[in-house]
Amino acid sequence: MEAKTIGKFIAVLRKANGMTQKDLAEKLNVSDKAVSRWERDESLPDLTLIPVIAELFGVTTDELLRGERSPAGEPAGAARPASSPARTEKQIARILSDGKTKLLTRSMLSVGLSLAGLLGAMVMNFGFNRAYIGFFVGCLFYVAAILCEAVFCILAQAGTDGEDFQGEALNSFRRFLLSTAKAVVGLAVVLLGATVPLIAIPYDTYQGILGVTWLAYGLLFGLLAAALWGILTIVVSRTAEKRGFYRISEAEATRRTNLWKARGKTLGVTALVMAVTLVGQLMFNGNAEAADLVQGTVFTDFESFQTYMATEPEQSDEVWDENSTVGPVESDIVRIQDDEAAAENADGTGEEDSTEEETYLEELEGPDGTALEYEWRNTDVWEVLSSGEGDSWTVRVLTEEDFAEASRIETVVSNIFSAAYVVELAAGLLWYRHELKKRKLS
Repeated sequence: MEAKTIGKFIAVLRKANGMTQKDLAEKLNVSDKAVSRWERDESLPDLTLIPVIAELFGVTTDELLRGERSPAGEPAGAARPASSPARTEKQIARILSDGKTKLLTRSMLSVGLSLAGLLGAMVMNFGFNRAYIGFFVGCLFYVAAILCEAVFCILAQAGTDGEDFQGEALNSFRRFLLSTAKAVVGLAVVLLGATVPLIAIPYDTYQGILGVTWLAYGLLFGLLAAALWGILTIVVSRTAEKRGFYRISEAEATRRTNLWKARGKTLGVTALVMAVTLVGQLMFNGNAEAADLVQGTVFTDFESFQTYMATEPEQSDEVWDENSTVGPVESDIVRIQDDEAAAENADGTGEEDSTEEETYLEELEGPDGTALEYEWRNTDVWEVLSSGEGDSWTVRVLTEEDFAEASRIETVVSNIFSAAYVVELAAGLLWYRHELKKRKLS
């Protein structure tokens, strides 16, 4: 007499229900090779799958473990009427589907809180020049979004507790729950990273940062936050699998391992390239001065320089950009003083009081090392630099227009660095697609 085993009983039930080994494997979320080994009695199904297999074929777990129907039961080759279990499965499927819909709807609130945090940070920085306060306002909304999503996931999981919820349907729901939580919380984490420049860049609490600066550093810190969150999600997924929160098939496990290898390789190289770009940007920002970015007006003899400095320029309506990061931070004090003196000299009859005209005397080091005194009446000049000795002695004069030009150069360079980050990120994504094709994962 042929021995009665679990594997042979599974083979009989599978054939009686018109299933192939692949069909059964997909329903149990295992490989068809695993089903083949069971039916050849080379291995046994996992203990957690025994109730699932029994419910699928309409037998009891005792009958499945014994390898045959109970004496009072039906022949082993026939399937039980499935009217009642079919209705139960439909109800369970509907409950799980409603649970997914509710989780998605509630998660929109968490997403909205994260976006509101970014908007609040932008308002505080650009509207009130309070970068520090903007950072903490954003953090308040990001933390609220994460807490809300945690509560929503707990409620969704609580709705599937009970013996009726098991098998592949529950496994699929739990995987959906975890992936949704990772995406929503990941958005809050990335936006938090993009908000970090508000507290890392300004010099004090009463200062905001420029939009271009925030874009460049926000993109960088956001990518770093995304990388850290990606590593953390890997740990969370592995922990959930080990604790039996959900299962994956052998083929899916192999595919996921290859995906992680491709992502790790791409992310590592991209992060390294972007870090080098960041170092270059930080070095430029730390050493970018107007005297190094523009030539200015150069004089080789003191007489020409003295004449230039003693000549008053025509009045100009040009106003220095207060957001500029290069050049003097003081206003044009001389011009303001001249305007105030003119207003004070006018009396009610239109006659002017006789007031002694102010003179502005400065000194610089001459070609022989001695101090040369000159009159500074040219209010367009913001900085005077002398260098060299003897015949190589020169004086370089930087005007307001020179500083404005230096500011424009600095803005262009900052935009170039920002564009470099975008290009490097795009190159990383293209390389990632290439890795997926090479590993036959796309």
